[in-house]
Amino acid sequence: MIMTFKAIKTLHIPRYLLAALGLLCSMWSMATEYPLTLEHKFGTSVIPEQPTRVATVDWGGGDNLLALGYQPLTVRYWFGDNEKGVWPWAQPYLNSTPEVIRGELNYEQIAKTNPDVIIAIRSGISKEDYQQLSKIAPVVAAPKGVGMYMLTWEERAQIVAKVVNKEQEAADLIASIKTKIQNVKQGHPDWPNKTLAMATYWNGSVGVYSHEDVTVRLKTELGLQVDPSIQALSEKGSFYTTISEEQLPLLDADVLFWYTGEGAKEKIESLVLRPHLRAYKEGREIFLSTSSNLNGAISYGSLLSLPVAIDTLVPLIEQAIDGDPNTPVMATP
Repeated sequence: MIMTFKAIKTLHIPRYLLAALGLLCSMWSMATEYPLTLEHKFGTSVIPEQPTRVATVDWGGGDNLLALGYQPLTVRYWFGDNEKGVWPWAQPYLNSTPEVIRGELNYEQIAKTNPDVIIAIRSGISKEDYQQLSKIAPVVAAPKGVGMYMLTWEERAQIVAKVVNKEQEAADLIASIKTKIQNVKQGHPDWPNKTLAMATYWNGSVGVYSHEDVTVRLKTELGLQVDPSIQALSEKGSFYTTISEEQLPLLDADVLFWYTGEGAKEKIESLVLRPHLRAYKEGREIFLSTSSNLNGAISYGSLLSLPVAIDTLVPLIEQAIDGDPNTPVMATP
């Protein structure tokens, strides 16, 4: 029988031993017990024992598995030009050749990897997809009541860690990233008084990202605040909306991020009202190419990519937020 820490404290044990025992008890509580039953938006999945072979159909899902010491059997190609569908920050951790899923899910491709479990918490899968994947292995989908793309970076890491019995390792990595974020906030005490907006040009219209978007959340974690006009535009549970070109002044925040896919930068630069924005006049715009490592690191939002994203993003914000048009905002790599 394992004695609880509360019971141990009633014994006459030196304080330094109590501290050590407390740490051990916390480690015991972090261990996953199998069979593991998980409820999610499509029902319930049971994982009978600690998996050794893990597939993922998540966008960017391979990163957290690699961070926790697992080689993903599959990775889902999202964007960028990276061998094996893995970006530079994760490549040193990869010592296998995963199946790269491109476009629609290929059930046969996934099945041939013979997984013990399939992670699908940031995948956009339908109920029909879930049913087909469940014929291959237990599927871990997003929790009930949570949008498929609304989980925070911490929540995604914690769910994966729970499945593979690596909760302590995930907790340590999360704490390290949070320390980095806290250091940025302490070094920039004025940022909570500064606003941000994040937009793009896609499919013939200006698109605006809401405060619920995971890439916006990173910037707010660093201290910036979403502009109130963007808050008013956003619908609960939605990370993206469109506006007309006449509404462009709504984006005139202290820092204006533009995501630029193929041909988007030219479209943004040709917007008639853009030269009238304070963000334009004072050099407060940051253009993030969708193919850049920085955009990849922010979008993946993983235990491996976030340290890279923070280190690269902070200097750009510093350059843009000073309001001096003569301060160049360096091109993102």
